Amino acid sequence: MRVGLLGAALAIALTACTAAGTSGTSSTAGGGSASAATALYGGTMTTAAASDPETFDPAVCTGATCWNIMRMVFDRLYDYDGSTSNLKLQAAADFPSVSADGLTYTMKLKSGLTFSNGAPVTAKDVAYSYARVLDPATKAGLAEFWKGIAGADAYAANPTGLPSGIVVVDDLTLAITLTAPNSSFKYVLAMPAGSIIPSGTGSTVSTAPVGSGPFTLAKFEPGVQVMLDRNPKYWDSPRPYVDHVHMILGVDPDNQVLMLQKGDIDLMGSPIPPAKFLQVTTDAKYKAQIVTIEKPSTYYLTMNMNTPPFNNPKVREAVSYAFDRTGLLKLVNGQGKPATEFIPPGVLGNSGETMTQDQNVAKAKSLLAEAGYPNGFDTQFYAWNVAPFSALAPQMQQDLKAIGINADLQTLAPNTFSELAGSGKAPLALTFWVADYPEGSDFLQALLSCATAVPQGQNFAYYCNPAMDADVQQALAATDPATATAKYTDASKLMLADNPVVPLYFGTKTEIRGANVGNYFPQPIWGWDMAEYWKADGTSSRS
Repeated sequence: MRVGLLGAALAIALTACTAAGTSGTSSTAGGGSASAATALYGGTMTTAAASDPETFDPAVCTGATCWNIMRMVFDRLYDYDGSTSNLKLQAAADFPSVSADGLTYTMKLKSGLTFSNGAPVTAKDVAYSYARVLDPATKAGLAEFWKGIAGADAYAANPTGLPSGIVVVDDLTLAITLTAPNSSFKYVLAMPAGSIIPSGTGSTVSTAPVGSGPFTLAKFEPGVQVMLDRNPKYWDSPRPYVDHVHMILGVDPDNQVLMLQKGDIDLMGSPIPPAKFLQVTTDAKYKAQIVTIEKPSTYYLTMNMNTPPFNNPKVREAVSYAFDRTGLLKLVNGQGKPATEFIPPGVLGNSGETMTQDQNVAKAKSLLAEAGYPNGFDTQFYAWNVAPFSALAPQMQQDLKAIGINADLQTLAPNTFSELAGSGKAPLALTFWVADYPEGSDFLQALLSCATAVPQGQNFAYYCNPAMDADVQQALAATDPATATAKYTDASKLMLADNPVVPLYFGTKTEIRGANVGNYFPQPIWGWDMAEYWKADGTSSRS
C-alpha cells in the first residue's frame, strides 16, 4: 500500500474464479453483525487528521486522510466485509462471472442505485470511472494496478471512448477483459480508484465529489476541517448510523491523543505516537478502548543492486545476517513480530516458512571478507525522519557497523525519501509496505518485479529476476489457493536467495477509540468503516 502513505492498511485471501467472501449487502462488525435492535442513531463522529486530504478524486487519492474519506463518499462494486479481508458485494449484484480462460470478468450492478444527487448509477458510470484511471491526464496514483486491462496502453496514448477491454453490455452490466489471468483483479476493483463517479464528472470530482456512498461532502476548509453529512439516499439502510462526520485537520498525533482523552474527538487519524504509547496502552481506564490488529505489512531494508558493492551477492548476503529483529521490535513498542519471509501473514502467498537469517555477526564478517571487503566499506543509508523509522534506523546503523559497514545515515521527509529511493540513489533504504489487497503479487510484483525496476517505481532495490516474475504470473493464474501459495512460495525463495531486501518485521497496529464510539472495529485495508459505527449516546430510532 502505498509505501505506508495510506496509513490505513488481512486474514483470508480469495481466488479469482470463486465467490470472494460472503454475499449480501451489510458488513460484519467486530464480533457480530450490526442490527436494527442494537444500532443507535444520530450525532457527529469527530475525528482528527495530521494533514489535509490531498484530493477528493478517488482515482488520484493515495494519502491517509483522503483514503478514509473515499470510503465514506463513494461506492465500489466490491468492498471489504467488517474487520476481515473477505470481499462483500457493494454496488455489484453478484460476484464476477469469470470466463474459462480467466480473462473476462462480467459484472452486474444492483438495480435502483442512485448517486447522492439522485441520478441512477449505471454501467456507463462504472466504465467511465475505470477508464479515467488509465487516462494520463487524470494522474491516477495507482494506475499501475489497472494496466492489465486489454487496450490500456492504446487508450493511454489516445484517451477517447473506452479502452477495448471495457465494454458496457447494458445499463447494469459491464465486461472487463484482461491481457493475462490475474486473481488479484477483484481486489483492484475494491480500491479507492475503483470508486464509481457519474460519467463526465472527472473535471469536478476533486473539489465537488458526487458518489453513491453513505456520506456526502458538506464542507472543506483547508487546514481547518472536513464535514461530511449522512447521505439520506444511501441504499444500504439503516447505514450510516451517525448524521455527520467531522474531521479536524492539522492536528499532530500527540495532540490527537490529548483530544481523545478529553473527549474532544472520537477517533484518531494517526497512530498512537511512540512517546505516548506506553502511557496510553497501560492505563487501566482505557483498556476497553484499546484494540490491536495485525496489519498486512512488512518493514524491510532494500539494497540497490545497481550500486557497488551491493551488486555483489556476498555483500547482500552478509547484510542479511546483520540485524537483531527482536531488538528492533523493542524500539517500536513491540508493534509487530519478526519477519520470517517477505509476504506477511494474512496475505495469500505467506508460506509460514522461515526464509530469513538470524543475526550472526561472525557469519556476516566472513561473507564480507569472501566478497573482498575484509575491512568493510562505507556507504549511504536513507530512512524516513518520522516514527518508527527514526527509532529503527540508528540501531540498524549500529548493527551494520558491527559487521564492518560504515553507513552514513540520512533521515528525510517521507516524500523526499520516496523520490530519492525511487530514483535509484539510495544504496540502503529502510522502508515498508502495507497491502493494497491480500495477495502476494502486491508485494512481489509491486515492489520487486522487473517491470518496477525503473525510476520512480517502488522497487528501490532495482531487482529483476524473470524467473521470479514467471512464478508470480503462475500464482496469479492459479484457480485455487494452494497452487497460488506454492507458486508465491517459489517466487519468495528465489527472491530471498538473491537478498535484494532484508525483511525485518511484520507490523501490528494498536489503536485507541473514544469512549463514546459504538460498534467500532478497525478495517485492515481501509482503516475505518464509518458507515458501521455509531455514538453510544445516540437514539434508538432515526429522528
